[in-house]
Amino acid sequence: MADTIFKSEKESNRFKMNILRANVESLNTKDLSLAILNNDIDLTILRIPCENISQISKLEILGYSYYQTDTLVYYFVNFENYLPKVLHNNDITFRIAKLNDSDIISNMVDQIFPGYTNHYNTNPYIDKKNILEGYKEWVLDFIEKENKYVFLVIKSEEIVGFATCSILNDEAEGVLYGVLPQFTGGGVYSDIIRYTQQFMNDLGIKKMKVSTQVQNYAVQKVWSREGFYMLKSFATIHINSLLNYTCVPKINFDIFITEDDIKNYGTLSGDINPVHFNDDFAKSLGFDRRIAHGLIANAEVSKYFGIDFPGNGTIFMSYFYKFFKPLYPNEKYSVIISTPYFDELKNLYVCLVKIYDNENNLCLLSYNYLIKKRVV
Repeated sequence: MADTIFKSEKESNRFKMNILRANVESLNTKDLSLAILNNDIDLTILRIPCENISQISKLEILGYSYYQTDTLVYYFVNFENYLPKVLHNNDITFRIAKLNDSDIISNMVDQIFPGYTNHYNTNPYIDKKNILEGYKEWVLDFIEKENKYVFLVIKSEEIVGFATCSILNDEAEGVLYGVLPQFTGGGVYSDIIRYTQQFMNDLGIKKMKVSTQVQNYAVQKVWSREGFYMLKSFATIHINSLLNYTCVPKINFDIFITEDDIKNYGTLSGDINPVHFNDDFAKSLGFDRRIAHGLIANAEVSKYFGIDFPGNGTIFMSYFYKFFKPLYPNEKYSVIISTPYFDELKNLYVCLVKIYDNENNLCLLSYNYLIKKRVV
């Protein structure tokens, strides 16, 4: 698998989030971090071979929440060693779909996949109603495209399913197969596999692959009976950086950190580290001059959460800070607050604070998990 990191425009438009796709053999956190920051990414969908799954712990250094959402398994067949079987059903035929079949295919997707789960379903920030639309978009994008095929499955003159396939670098892929619920069983799905195998073999394609989530045991049993064998597996990881998405309008305001702020915080906290009070010492550590305590910015943000939004009764459940640049005294900083998650029933909020200097350099990301307590 060649490493690819790119912004997925189709998924970004579908879910109204900035979504990055990263398919890598080995994890390079520097490249991944730059791609996330430069594209203001909300969600990264990372796939890495399961044999390298131990590398996932490297994601800790990025400072974003992440978790494994599924395991994708790939099955392969080589037609030089395996001949596709004849169809089981004599009354099944196939035809290649045309653009005027789009409505028929969309309706089938609605009936076949409403309860089908994949990596999207695991993520609380994704609007679940858009997942099914993704399947429709996926299938329809294959109609009348070069090296892509959508086959309609016809049984006794009635359309009962479909299959989407593609060819890339002399290798075929069975991308998505579906059978209407009332026609499952009776070998229909097996016949779809057999037909697409024979179709690709007749084109001179000698290798074919199919894939699914590891928990979809039924289709894997069919594939094994039809000559496929498991050869590759990939862990799917979601990284929720949430740098742009918000469910409520973003808030913007400025803060100004004074020398008195630093002095007062040092007195209150007991943190009299000379990096905050002595320019020469701070310069010896590589800073331009003495720097502000990081939690001074937190105090400004806490004031906003407690008084303005969400407002009175708001308390912190937890928070996480990631600094990119120091904050200096006697400087103005811009604050942007977004709310990528809000549970109205429980009054739970996830708020992201971004702080920029006067040259628009990102200095700080702060993830804040809040609850607004109700008066009893």
